[in-house]
Amino acid sequence: MKLQSRVLILYLCIALLVLVLIGGVLPTTLHTQNLNTISRNSIDQLKHIDFALSNFIGSAKEDVLTLSLDDDVRTTDDAGFTNFLNASEETFRYSINDKEQKIIDTFKEYQTAHPYVSSVYMGREKGSFVRSYPRARPTAYDPRDRPWYILAKEHPGQVSITDPYTAVTTPDVNVGIVTPLAYPNGTIYGVVGEDITLVNLTSYISRFNMGHDDEIILVDKNGMVLTSRNSSLLFGNISDLLQDQTPTFLATDEGVLVLNGSYLMYYTSPELGWKIGEIVPFSSIERQINNSIVQILLVVLCALILLSAITLIALNYTVIRPLSNLTEVSRKIAETGDLDQTIEMGGAGEIGSLARSFKAMVEKIHAEEQRRQLVLAELKGHRDHLEEIVAERTRELSEANLHLQELDRLKSLFIASMSHELRTPLNSIIGFTGIMANGYAGEINAEQKKQLGMVQDSARHLLALINDVIDISKIEAGKIEAGVSTFNFDDVLREVENTLGPAAREQGLVLHVERGVPLSITSDERRVKQIITNLVSNAIKFTDKGRVDVSVERKGTVVEVHVRDTGIGIEKEDLEKLFRPFARVMVPGRLVEGTGLGLYLSKKLARFLGGDITVESELHKGSVFTFSFPVIYKKQEDI
Repeated sequence: MKLQSRVLILYLCIALLVLVLIGGVLPTTLHTQNLNTISRNSIDQLKHIDFALSNFIGSAKEDVLTLSLDDDVRTTDDAGFTNFLNASEETFRYSINDKEQKIIDTFKEYQTAHPYVSSVYMGREKGSFVRSYPRARPTAYDPRDRPWYILAKEHPGQVSITDPYTAVTTPDVNVGIVTPLAYPNGTIYGVVGEDITLVNLTSYISRFNMGHDDEIILVDKNGMVLTSRNSSLLFGNISDLLQDQTPTFLATDEGVLVLNGSYLMYYTSPELGWKIGEIVPFSSIERQINNSIVQILLVVLCALILLSAITLIALNYTVIRPLSNLTEVSRKIAETGDLDQTIEMGGAGEIGSLARSFKAMVEKIHAEEQRRQLVLAELKGHRDHLEEIVAERTRELSEANLHLQELDRLKSLFIASMSHELRTPLNSIIGFTGIMANGYAGEINAEQKKQLGMVQDSARHLLALINDVIDISKIEAGKIEAGVSTFNFDDVLREVENTLGPAAREQGLVLHVERGVPLSITSDERRVKQIITNLVSNAIKFTDKGRVDVSVERKGTVVEVHVRDTGIGIEKEDLEKLFRPFARVMVPGRLVEGTGLGLYLSKKLARFLGGDITVESELHKGSVFTFSFPVIYKKQEDI
């Protein structure tokens, strides 16, 4: 099968697999995404409805307050006002005087201008009751016993909204918005209010279109359904719909509940305390999901077809055709052995590189063959001139040796100059800054003393660096000599502890040095102390908390000094870098001080003394450096 056919079949398989995967994964993903999106949008729209409803109720409160400030309504003389305290449907007749008629006209005018208001009324402490329109049935009625009147009296100086209550003479369920009438001394002598029938409230809320096959419901704090297009839910308890999910609904401010065949998205009005909910059928969401899946699959299918066509065309010109040409050329070379073939250099990227490499390979074979012939000819010529060549090479080697000796002399001269020209001024700087810091040259302030301390620290650091470089140079040049003596190893450990103990304590660490081991060493005491001091100093530098322990162990003719810390540790891939010159292990979030010569010099010195330094470490758990050296020094030929 040709390459082009195999590529086409591969693309068809990939396209089919992509469509199957998308078709399998999309429904679940889109269902969750659509539900989340719809719920967020629904709750946002419910907030807008709450805003409108709160404004509606707020406007009604302001209107009631305005009515209560009307001069005719506020009259304290209510003698002759209609009252129903002992009214009878058979005998009651309205007898309205001019003062009461003005109030009724005011109420009627307001009610006419506000279609959602079902009644405007006023009750008085003497039992009179004035209403915008006559009552449906003139039965016995005492306003002072009604919920709206009691609520207003309990909240003087406020406009209050009642819980839903049933009218006396009609089957309406109303919400009352009321405010008290009071004398200047605060004594209440009446209540003004208006009723909004919940049927009217349902009509008001139904004006809002959420964009789904949905239904909007309004539920009060106690779970009573205040508005709903479903008459079977109206004025009932929401538990008839939610069942065991009712406590969750009443206890939370907003959310989504899964009902039988639908979702309920709800939001609690901060102003009114009522819950506004939207019931969205499953079918509405499924319809959106199916539409989204179809659209996505069509887009993906078109994209795959377009991608496949473009890719096949591009592959044909950039991969398939150049590969076919190269295959044909290589077949001819293999069959005939003739390297004089025309190799097309078309194609880009890896294919172009392959063609160029193939051509270069053929050309190289030609060149190698020609070179082989030239080498054979040269070998024949060299047989006659071998002695001359050997003499020439010997002369060149002598010149190289002389050059190396000169370089070695210059290096020694540089080390001597560096020792004298750099260390002497630095020692002077350290001495003079010490004199000034101690006040021997006159009093200085704290900031000057701090700056002098920084100069002295920097000079000491530079002097230590120069000493390290000089030592390394001497070691590598073979110029270092061991100051061999016999000493008590415990004295060395005591000096190390005395030198580095304050730094460890200042850093909050415990430095424990194993002492009291009677051990006589014949070696270079200064170098041994230098190595141990460097290892302990490094351990303190890279330990933030915990301890540094120094222990000694003798194994036959070898002494091992173990420096163990609880510091940051070292990653395995960084261990091999430790003993390289100027190499420092980088620690994230930490500034690593030093030059990177300490461990390199220490290892060189350890090998000079006939020993070595090894390390074991675990990241974040600490490290153990082991310095081993012979009890009796023997000069080393190779460091």
